[in-house]
Amino acid sequence: MRSGEGGEFSTLLPSKPQQSQSVDGACPCISVAIPTFRRPDMIRRALDSVLLQRFSDWEVVVSDDEGPHSASWKIVEEYARAEPRIRIVENRRGRGQVENTNNAMLACRGSWIKPLHDDDWLAPNALQTFTEVARAHPTAAFLTSGTNMLWEGGIKYRHGSQVSVYSSQACLLDLYLVGRTRALGIIPSSLLINSRLIRAGCLMRTYKSITWGVDQLFFVDLARHGEMVTIDDGLIFYDGTDHPSVTASQSFPAVDRETLDLKEYTWSLIANKAGVPDPEAVVRALRVARLRSRFRHQSWGATIRDALQLLRPTVVAAARRAVEVRRRGGRAAGHAARLPASDGGPAVQSGGS
Repeated sequence: MRSGEGGEFSTLLPSKPQQSQSVDGACPCISVAIPTFRRPDMIRRALDSVLLQRFSDWEVVVSDDEGPHSASWKIVEEYARAEPRIRIVENRRGRGQVENTNNAMLACRGSWIKPLHDDDWLAPNALQTFTEVARAHPTAAFLTSGTNMLWEGGIKYRHGSQVSVYSSQACLLDLYLVGRTRALGIIPSSLLINSRLIRAGCLMRTYKSITWGVDQLFFVDLARHGEMVTIDDGLIFYDGTDHPSVTASQSFPAVDRETLDLKEYTWSLIANKAGVPDPEAVVRALRVARLRSRFRHQSWGATIRDALQLLRPTVVAAARRAVEVRRRGGRAAGHAARLPASDGGPAVQSGGS
């Protein structure tokens, strides 16, 4: 961290940054893709977290949705002058989170692409761990890690050592039932994506009513293309404090509408639907699960209607199925490994097939 920036976050990162290595034109192992828009202080925190990684075979591509006249652009240029592995591009694909993220990813040259939202940042040694797991699973569509959650009251850390592999269908089912992926705290910043998918056109997009849920839609699209590998450790810090976001601007009925569209789309991709609750039942179960966070912000009538969903046998069955999927995790796909500690950081033991 630079002095005077980040305040309480400075204790979360090592005291000295990684020294720059010469750039010889070779494609890096990991490209960190950072879409940014009017968050000059937060972009510093994100960039510092990359510079302080012990792993050095990376590049950073920042896509600015505001352009060369923004305060963020000037800050990234300052970093780029000191570090040739950092570059900035202007988003000309169309304004907004979706196209800004796509613009950043399409400008990447690495074998693996690490999205990182400008309000999130990497845990120490995150890139090393991601790389070791990726080398053990080179054909995976994407990896995702656990997430350390920053709230107004502090940080909830996630610690774990298990690596699990999900087949494409197992991943789709897990996403559909809000299982293990939800428990990990999957967000775009927790992903490491095989760059062949991005170059083949698997990008973020909107679909039907989905604008708030574009992240979840992207996860489903990635799962269609191959295996997901999960790392049960907090490699990312997610900033959940009170700052403007797309999610915060959505009404509950709009969120429920988007959730149903997303579940119907995912349902259409699941090959074996035997014993799998239909989209309406899953959405009703989710409304019950969200009561705790909603009841202070909606009418008593809406809260009572949501609570009464528990009287529906299909809703209870959907909730039980979700708990079962979350408990089984990657073992359903027949793959599991551990992340034992070592002097050079966690080393990955590949699981069996």
